[in-house]
Amino acid sequence: MKTSKQISLVHPGYAEYAYRWDYYMRSYMGAEEYRDGAYLRKYIAEDQSPGDQYQQRLLDTALQNHVRQTVDAYRSFLFRNPPSRTLGQLSEDPFVRDFIENADLDNTTLNDFMREVNDMITIYGGAWVGVDRPSYQVDTVAQEMEEGIRSYLTLYAPTNVRDWGYKRKVNGQKVLDYIKIVDEQYHDYDVIRVWHPEVVEVYKVAKGRAEYSGSQLSVTASVKDTLNIDYGEILEYNEYPNPLGYVPFIHVQTDKSFHKGIGTSAVGDVCDLQREIYNLTSELYQTIRISSAPSIVAEPAAEINGGAGAIITIPETTTTVPYLLQPTGASVDGILKSIEQKVDAIDDLTHLTAIKAKKGAQSGVSLQVEKEMLNAKLADTAGVLESAEKKIWKMWFDWQGITPDEDFYISYEKKFDLRDKHQELSLFDKAVKAVPNDKFQSYMNQEIARLMITDESDLQEILDSMAPKMELDLDMPHPPMESVEDMVMHMRKMIDQGYSDEQIIEIHPEMKSFFDSKVEENGDPEQDNQE
Repeated sequence: MKTSKQISLVHPGYAEYAYRWDYYMRSYMGAEEYRDGAYLRKYIAEDQSPGDQYQQRLLDTALQNHVRQTVDAYRSFLFRNPPSRTLGQLSEDPFVRDFIENADLDNTTLNDFMREVNDMITIYGGAWVGVDRPSYQVDTVAQEMEEGIRSYLTLYAPTNVRDWGYKRKVNGQKVLDYIKIVDEQYHDYDVIRVWHPEVVEVYKVAKGRAEYSGSQLSVTASVKDTLNIDYGEILEYNEYPNPLGYVPFIHVQTDKSFHKGIGTSAVGDVCDLQREIYNLTSELYQTIRISSAPSIVAEPAAEINGGAGAIITIPETTTTVPYLLQPTGASVDGILKSIEQKVDAIDDLTHLTAIKAKKGAQSGVSLQVEKEMLNAKLADTAGVLESAEKKIWKMWFDWQGITPDEDFYISYEKKFDLRDKHQELSLFDKAVKAVPNDKFQSYMNQEIARLMITDESDLQEILDSMAPKMELDLDMPHPPMESVEDMVMHMRKMIDQGYSDEQIIEIHPEMKSFFDSKVEENGDPEQDNQE
């Protein structure tokens, strides 16, 4: 049993990344969550200005959520075609079927669960997936089915995993040896679950405080953040054996970081650019507002009410009479251009330029490169998810005491259709109108079908139906063929007209004489072989 001080300890990586994770998730969620993060820079002495001007700017500034757009775009490609699962004989197992339809015992399908894993690793850089099983004991499988006792999945964000440790095996492999999770959070206490290979500890501890030191909420932070968590009294303690003999958790991540158990966010740089666009948008609103309503310059004693541009006071010793100060608004174009550049930078970082309808010409080579880079990125993520699901099934089978057969296989799609269908359909339409040729239009119709139809069997059926139907030319003359040259030329015409071999021989029985005479001239090859 640990002390409250031991429970309060966090992994060095957690202390370093805690602020970043909060920042990434707020950037994804947007709206009030983003405002609460205080990512809008304050003007000098804005706190001392009349009224709560900073709070008003927070309310007035809209967020262009490029982070959510990126995450949603990646997910749409990765799960356009669901993962392929070959279960073999296990496909009829009721526990397996139930697990696929309700992976976490909260009515989340396995496909939806893996979508959540994908979103989490894209935002945070990593996620923890565990497999657990109720400790309630039953005697028979029938009782298990009746009570719904089976293994299930748990998904934890990095913010919920406070500490972890790896142990190197004899063969050099590092395996998870310890993990401490905030399993439940309440107003006054937290439930902390600590997994070891032999035992699982469960603590109900009074909630203390969590304090950032250093650069909390600083958008210009350059030093590493540290985090101190202080739990109070241990209110309750329980433990139960871990029958697996290992910690049934995996860390799913794409890119590595400086700490094992922590990944690198795919949208971290997008978050920074989004924050810059957010601040520029606020500057744009302010510039437009002040340009539309000029400031009043006057002495403090002047009884003048200010509009949108407020009042600028000058010393009473001056002889200046009140006047209006109005900016020209020339900076608006510069701000808009800066915003546009940062949006382009986001598209470059995420490789989403090729699938967006953007103004301005872009070379075909450039678009192809972007598509290939995006496809490679998506393929890497698909490979990570595929590997993660295989490990998940392995842990689930261990809990259930099931041995899968040789036919069991998991596969994720790793080639993605990144074509802009709307753009290509517009191009096809223009091409059909520009080239009034039946054969060309037939070809274009087939390409349109390939673009729109995703099911292979349906596509082939449609293409077959679009193939030109050959009609026999019944008025075609069929004079007797008197020479080999006549025979060859006439046969070609008949083949082009759609005549089958049987029909050609039926109409021209004299063809047989040409072949027989050829054999007599050259000799019978079978007879020659026998001799």
